[in-house]
Amino acid sequence: MKNILLLSLITLLVSCKKVEGPYTQVPDPVDTTNWQSNYNYGGVLPNFGTGQSTLTGTQWVLVKVVSAFSTTYPNDTITFISNTAYVLNQNGQRPYSLSQITGSTNKSLTLNFFYPFGGSNYTGQVGQYFIEDGFMSNIEFVDLQNSTSTIRAWFEKI
Repeated sequence: MKNILLLSLITLLVSCKKVEGPYTQVPDPVDTTNWQSNYNYGGVLPNFGTGQSTLTGTQWVLVKVVSAFSTTYPNDTITFISNTAYVLNQNGQRPYSLSQITGSTNKSLTLNFFYPFGGSNYTGQVGQYFIEDGFMSNIEFVDLQNSTSTIRAWFEKI
């Protein structure tokens, strides 16, 4: 029995070979599920070099709203935190868009889920230099889900 065990051990040691050759290092896998988390504004590029102003980083106060026959003075603060998102009164982020209107000097400002107007999606035309001027005066916003519903609003930049 000892001889068989000794013979098996010797055979095992003699039959092993050292493997030599080019070794390649396999990199650790990269998690791509949150690839935008390292980019400012969710990966949306700012308007550098286009001559267009951006709302990013500006704050505005909604000072007056006229809806049908009702006038209110809400005094809500809207902060544009990126090229695609705003925060109203330090609440959650909501989407918005600001785009040039083809064939016009005006821009289209769309505020999605804007609760001072009722929580729907509203779009209005603002002037080309409204950011530099620091106010949006008597802007007619139209409900995108009900075009007969319009609201007039006044904003001041702070």
